[in-house]
Amino acid sequence: MGSSRRSWFPLAALGFAQLVMVAVALIPDEGSGRFVGLQALPMTRENQLVVGTRYSDGGAYATGLSATAADVVPSARLSWLVGLACVVLAVAGWYWLGLRRAETPPRPVRFVLGTLGALIAVPLLDLVGALELRLPGDVRGALLAALGLLVLAAYERSRFVLAVTGVFLLVTVVFLTPPAGALVSAGVLFGAAFAVLLRGPVTAADTP
Repeated sequence: MGSSRRSWFPLAALGFAQLVMVAVALIPDEGSGRFVGLQALPMTRENQLVVGTRYSDGGAYATGLSATAADVVPSARLSWLVGLACVVLAVAGWYWLGLRRAETPPRPVRFVLGTLGALIAVPLLDLVGALELRLPGDVRGALLAALGLLVLAAYERSRFVLAVTGVFLLVTVVFLTPPAGALVSAGVLFGAAFAVLLRGPVTAADTP
């Protein structure tokens, strides 16, 4: 198992990723009439959708393609998939350096395969949450982040990280909506990271 003191980095990395996601989400689209993507536009008939082109000036122009759907799963306002993928890579590099410093380097092939498996699992679990559970995008992202924190708590055998995971879920899913929930939960994660660092003197096993 790893050192529970080293869990400060994953906590801080996830908090920093959330701050970046919020900053990117709050950047306004510049220009007028610039194409920003495709969107399902509601028609006047019940349960009918039309696929159209959406522009940043608020205009929406139908393409003539229609589909029937009972409901539409809201997309994520925050870029959870990109943010979580970056966190996975950063945390994997952190633990790799930490294990090498502790003179217990992992097997490179197994470590790389584990990291790739974690990266692949992020979009796959997100897809399951969208298609099977019909969860909104930001809820799926928060649940994936919480799942990562649970894995961290199990690996480090840390009840503290487990408690932080519960608070994270309450803030991001139950009490607040994005981006406010992401900002508050980022503060919770940074506070937890500092709490881990303040537990005592940092040893060689706690840093890469």
